[in-house]
Amino acid sequence: MRMGRMKMGSIMRRTGNVLCVILLGVGCTGCGSKNMHETSTVKVPVQEQEQQQTDSNEFYTAYDGYAFCEEDGQVKYMLATKNGFELHCFFQSGSPEYEEVIYHLQISEQNSLDEENNAIGYVEVTQITDDQGLDLTQSFSIFTFSFYSNQVLMKVERKENMLAGGNSDNLQTGEYILTSTDNMTNRQTSPDNTDSETETTEKLTDSVMVPYEESELIAVSRAYYEQQSGFLAPQVECEDNGDGTTTLHLYETVQDDDETWHTATSAWYTVDSYGKGKDIIMENEVQFPMLSLKEIASYMLTPVKLQYIVSGEAHNEWEITDEATIAACINALKEVTIGEKTESRVSDAGETLQFELPDGSVWTLVFENGNLIRNEICYETEGYNNIRNLLKDYLAEEGLW
Repeated sequence: MRMGRMKMGSIMRRTGNVLCVILLGVGCTGCGSKNMHETSTVKVPVQEQEQQQTDSNEFYTAYDGYAFCEEDGQVKYMLATKNGFELHCFFQSGSPEYEEVIYHLQISEQNSLDEENNAIGYVEVTQITDDQGLDLTQSFSIFTFSFYSNQVLMKVERKENMLAGGNSDNLQTGEYILTSTDNMTNRQTSPDNTDSETETTEKLTDSVMVPYEESELIAVSRAYYEQQSGFLAPQVECEDNGDGTTTLHLYETVQDDDETWHTATSAWYTVDSYGKGKDIIMENEVQFPMLSLKEIASYMLTPVKLQYIVSGEAHNEWEITDEATIAACINALKEVTIGEKTESRVSDAGETLQFELPDGSVWTLVFENGNLIRNEICYETEGYNNIRNLLKDYLAEEGLW
């Protein structure tokens, strides 16, 4: 996204500890630059030959048992690194019961650094076999692990035409955060621990929105900056870097006089879809907070347009630019509550809200029979009818419904 040309200098500001950089006669021409900062590198152990594997795998054993869990706490993918390198998958094949499938992974001999994500270790999977010895390597185009101090990012891209079965039978394309299961297990097994159960439920609800859409990072970055500085940046622009990261420019436009203006920059961030990355100005790592749908709606910039799409027996689309109606929809989203996952699906009751933001990015929310669809999972949702009724009333008044 591009901003207008400035007649005066650009002022860079951080609330609290004031940092000013004056650049005279410079126009802001974009959200960010991939070459604005350098990422420091840290060497990690090199994978040795099989006879030396015990010593060289000491780095990986610290991540033994790290797992990605579904919203109900069910372990979906878990690393086992004490005896080789394995991924334990828990699939459902036509029944509610979970079946454990173990993938034996050969990883790249050299632990290259995932510099873009600032990881302390990074490996690529070079061969995948299952318990029956079937080689599945050619079924995946990307299979990597990035290791951080307290989590592992697993990236998978499968070749859809080479894997049979449904979504619950296979390792799916996506990015998965694997974390230690120790604390989670204690919360699940502690009896009569109401506070822990409440805390777990809240975290499950919040995590529904992760990984974030690019446009949602606008809201999450504003929330993060306000937490750090106490100042809510009024304007944000985002740019997709094409490498899985997004650069966000938080700023405000200040009118000097009738002919001149400048931007007061609050922050520049480059982060992945999980909100992890770097503060470009301060050159330190950042981790954006995990926000619920309500919180994202609260921190989202005011949309300039809403595309309302209904896919039922007939397909209809309406473009809404009425400020009051759009604002009412955003306020109604702040009251929406997301509940548990549900298998109840209706194919002809879809509704999509596409909010166009000031920087041109689009925030898309998909509902089915009033329930939220997120990352191909359906969640029971309360409060969506208020949004539907707002839109129907407006369209009826305009003679469009």
